[in-house]
Amino acid sequence: MSKVMDYMISTHPIRIIDPKVEATRLRLRTIRVGQVGHLPGRTLFRTDVIFGHWAVVYIVSGSGVYSENGGKEQRVSEGSLFFFRPGCSYSFGPANGGSWDEYYINFSGERVMEWLASGLICGGTVFQVRSGTMLPGLFEEILTHMESGDPADADRAALLLEGLLLESALHMKESGRPAQDDLMARIREDLHSCIYGNMELEQIAVKNHISMSTLRRMVLRSSGYPLQEYVHRLRMSEAKHLLVNTTLRVKEIAGMLHYKDAYYFSRLFKKYMGMSPHHCRKEI
Repeated sequence: MSKVMDYMISTHPIRIIDPKVEATRLRLRTIRVGQVGHLPGRTLFRTDVIFGHWAVVYIVSGSGVYSENGGKEQRVSEGSLFFFRPGCSYSFGPANGGSWDEYYINFSGERVMEWLASGLICGGTVFQVRSGTMLPGLFEEILTHMESGDPADADRAALLLEGLLLESALHMKESGRPAQDDLMARIREDLHSCIYGNMELEQIAVKNHISMSTLRRMVLRSSGYPLQEYVHRLRMSEAKHLLVNTTLRVKEIAGMLHYKDAYYFSRLFKKYMGMSPHHCRKEI
């Protein structure tokens, strides 16, 4: 794989690979990998730069800072991962006299919106990826595919990028905060208590020291369902259990699960379970 020297960027040989395949020759049209690179020994600090695309950056070693739209500087260190969003302004790089070892991948396409909604990508925050991940190897594999100039390899690079983002999401936490998966586990436990209990969603947010918007975002990212729908689905799953394993009337089950209107309960049950409560009890 070719390397070049650019002393404006690094004191070490670097790799910067531009796309070599026209978009029309790709089979995967909803995501395209753009420029990719590996910058060991990067010394360049950039200020107020605006990108026209998404990018993911992973720091193998070294330290520095990152900020979005003139916001608070966040510390970057070994294992840090962060994103650039199109149209936003960024200041980032190693401290004066320092350096870091950086991989980056630019990307675009319709699938980005799905990744954003599911929490695979997130701008404005530095995440810390737990040690022992396969990320350096995945970055290297993507760089190798992009270097070849083969359309099939460009498609493979796009698929590997999605795997890389998933691997990152499974192993990262937001710097300076409890691990997101630990917090989400507590939130799930609290939401399950809503099946029979009287805890309101606002109380769950307060209990876990987050806003309602953050609660909604975390549930959507974790489950793929909006918050209120997630709670309904929990209750409908429990209702199905009660219908199959007890002789309780539909109206009684609805009341136990905090639905005052049995007809409304029945409509929700059919919506999420695919059949009416009476059909469920009869057929299952």
